Amino acid sequence: MSSIGKIFVVLNLVLSVLVVGAAGALLHETSQTKVDVDAKTKEVVAAKAELETANAGFAARERELTESKQRVEEEKNDLDVAKQNLDRQNQKLEADNQQLRDAVTKIDGRLGALESSYTTTLQRSQELADKNMELHTESLNAKEAQRQAELAKRELMDQIAAAKAETSKVSEALASEHTAGKEAKAIADVARSQGVNLEGVVAMPRIEATVAEVDQQYGFVILDKGKQQDVQRGFTFEVYRGGTYLGRVKVDETFDNYSTARIEMKAPDVVMQRFDKASTYLN
Repeated sequence: MSSIGKIFVVLNLVLSVLVVGAAGALLHETSQTKVDVDAKTKEVVAAKAELETANAGFAARERELTESKQRVEEEKNDLDVAKQNLDRQNQKLEADNQQLRDAVTKIDGRLGALESSYTTTLQRSQELADKNMELHTESLNAKEAQRQAELAKRELMDQIAAAKAETSKVSEALASEHTAGKEAKAIADVARSQGVNLEGVVAMPRIEATVAEVDQQYGFVILDKGKQQDVQRGFTFEVYRGGTYLGRVKVDETFDNYSTARIEMKAPDVVMQRFDKASTYLN
């Protein structure tokens, strides 16, 4: 036998030994593996049961999560709708607020104008109140002046009535003395024709008077001066108005505060009136 043949024989023997060893080991391993497989099978069954239980729990949890997700999505949709509604409401509120701000601006302007007008009205009202008080005071003063004027008028009317009564008496006296006056005038004419200066017979002080009444019919006047002002019967007064000479009157009768005088001479085209001035001397 050749060396190669021997080598093949040895190799076959070795391989046989190896195969036998491997087969034995495999058998041993197969028994152990079966035991392990059974154990693993039991573990797999238990694990499968646990897995099914877990899957069932996971499925329930998934359903819960799905439901929760649906609820959340629904709530989200509701919130989106609510947000959109709020956005629209906010936009409307913004528009309303802008309108309100515009209205407030207008109101502020009107209030400013009203305040200015109110201030002006208050000032005018105060001015009117002051003017009213002034007018009230003037009215009271006017009423008092009117009352005083009424009193003065009544007093003057009483004086005029008394003067008219005295004038009536004087008229009666003049009527009775008229004849005597003619006789006296005739005597005076005779005296003048004989060269007697009758104007210088009576020495007169300087007396200024005012004509209170004039009787054109009987030709006499009433002067506002009498015995208390040293007027005596026979005094002559030159009557004038401003710078106009009116004539001469001669006192016939004297009383305490007035006297009657006969018109002796009148300037042409003039008439003596109340309030004309009279003087015993003219400058």
